[in-house]
Amino acid sequence: MEIAILSYYSGTVSRGVETFVTELSTRAKTPYRITVYHAPINQTQGSIGLFSLKILFKLSQNPPPVLMALNNNWMSFFSRIFCWFYPTKLILAGFAGIGRIDKFNLWLNPDRFICCTKAQADWARRINPWAKLTVIPIGVNTDRFQPKGVKYPLKLVHPIILCVAGPEPYKRVKLAIKAVSQLSKASLLVIGRQPKAINALGRKLLGDRYQNLLVSYDQLDQIYRAVDLFTLPSASTEAYGVTILEAMASGLPVVVNNDSIRRELVGSVGILVNPADISSYAQALSNNLHSKNSAVFRQQALKFSWPKIVKQHESLWSKLG
Repeated sequence: MEIAILSYYSGTVSRGVETFVTELSTRAKTPYRITVYHAPINQTQGSIGLFSLKILFKLSQNPPPVLMALNNNWMSFFSRIFCWFYPTKLILAGFAGIGRIDKFNLWLNPDRFICCTKAQADWARRINPWAKLTVIPIGVNTDRFQPKGVKYPLKLVHPIILCVAGPEPYKRVKLAIKAVSQLSKASLLVIGRQPKAINALGRKLLGDRYQNLLVSYDQLDQIYRAVDLFTLPSASTEAYGVTILEAMASGLPVVVNNDSIRRELVGSVGILVNPADISSYAQALSNNLHSKNSAVFRQQALKFSWPKIVKQHESLWSKLG
C-alpha cells in the first residue's frame, strides 16, 4: 500500500515535522511503502505551493491510496482539491499548534485530521464539529535519547538548566532567563536560534551563566546527557513539545507550563508551573535541580516510543486505504 508524504523541508532541516517524517518513513513495515516528496536538498527558497502542484501532477499519473500533506496553507489546499478528483484519502496533521493554520486545515475537511493530543482534539471539535479526528502523539526515539552515552562538552557551571527552543515568541524563552536569574548558582543553556534581544537579556541577567548554542540534531542527545534539568515555558498554543519527551527519555526532570497539552506529555512525573509567575517558576527549578528520579522520567517517555506510534499510523492507513 503506497503512502505519499509531502514534506517540503525534509532532507534539508531536522525540525519537528522533518524528524517525524524520517522516523515514520523508516519504521513503517510491509505492506506499507512510504515515498517522501521534498524539495531538492538545500534548495528550499522556492514556493511550497508550486512544489505541491508539481508533485501532485506527478502523483495524478498513479494516485496513491493515502496522501499526507504536512506543510499547510497552499500545500493543504491543493492536496484537498487533488483528493476530490482522485481516489486518494487526505491526511492533514495538527503540527502547527492551536491557531489560524490548523483552523484552515480543519475547515478543508480532510479524510482524517491527526491531533497530537486529546486536548488538541477537543479544540478541533469546537472548530469543526464534523471533522474526522484521530489522536496520535508524536513519538520519541527512546533508543537514541537515553541517559547513558556520550556527553556534549559544555563550559557552563553546573547545575545546568536546558531549554531547547526556536525563536518564536510563544516559546517564551525570556521567562526561563528571568527565572534562572533568581537562582544563585544555576546556568541556563538555550539550544536553538534566538532573537538578539533574547540573547542580550540572557547576558544582562545571567552573565557567563548564560549560553545560546546552535548544534545539529545529531548532537542533541549528547546535550541532554550533559545537563541537569530541562525546562520549556511555551504558551498553551504550542501544539506539542517533542523536546520534553526527549528530555524525559534522557532521564531529566522537566519543568513545563501547566496546560492541558503539557499535562498529557509529562503525566504525573513532570513539574507543572505557571512560567509567568517568575518566583514560583524559579522555585520549581531550584527544587528539582538535583532530582534522582531518572528512571521515572524515562518510563513516562517510553509511552511515546516510536514503535508504538508507528503502529497507530499503520492502523489508520489500513482503515483509510
